[in-house]
Amino acid sequence: MSSKAETANVVVKETEALVVPANNSNSMSFSAQDIDIPRLNVIQKMSEIKGPIGAVVIDQDSVLLEAEQKTPVVVIGATKRWKENVPFGEDYIPKIVSSESEAKELANESSYEVIEFAEIVLLIPQTGDDDSLFPYPIGDGNYQIGRITVQKDAYRLTYKRLFTFQTFNPAISVATRLWSFGTELMSKGKYSWYVPTLSITKDIAPPEAIEFANRLTKGSN
Repeated sequence: MSSKAETANVVVKETEALVVPANNSNSMSFSAQDIDIPRLNVIQKMSEIKGPIGAVVIDQDSVLLEAEQKTPVVVIGATKRWKENVPFGEDYIPKIVSSESEAKELANESSYEVIEFAEIVLLIPQTGDDDSLFPYPIGDGNYQIGRITVQKDAYRLTYKRLFTFQTFNPAISVATRLWSFGTELMSKGKYSWYVPTLSITKDIAPPEAIEFANRLTKGSN
């Protein structure tokens, strides 16, 4: 493990594939399945991922952010779904559905609670000096792209904030603003854990990053 351990309308909706259209005859046209978007995880006390507790790691290997460290990001998009809330460690794969009607049907037939969750895709400007963690040049800076799955408190502190912003600002894409991304420590009784958070800032995203987000999500609008 590395020692550095580890839309313009918001596409905050139940979206399918992201599509990058061909701009000219020499361009490649491909869908989101062809884009390498590594997974982001928050390390917990019980995590099998090695690294500092509360840190955000990419591909379970390298630390992008330390615990409670914040960084500006551009939100590319978010996909909301529903699933069975299976207790940790239980040998059962939860069923996942993509619509509210399916969620109601699943709730009627399942012995588990059905909860909302989301996958959020983020464009992360370079932090630190390790260029290898931010291999994609956009405009004058280097970036990493990553996807993080959120549920329960993490869902409330990320996806619901995105959706609330879009509801109050229907003419403004979430991708045009910078969001503060990081982790926060939450406690309940004797238990504590870290959750990812997103908070809106007053800063405008770099135009090249906005253009990238728009191109990436154009096919799913």
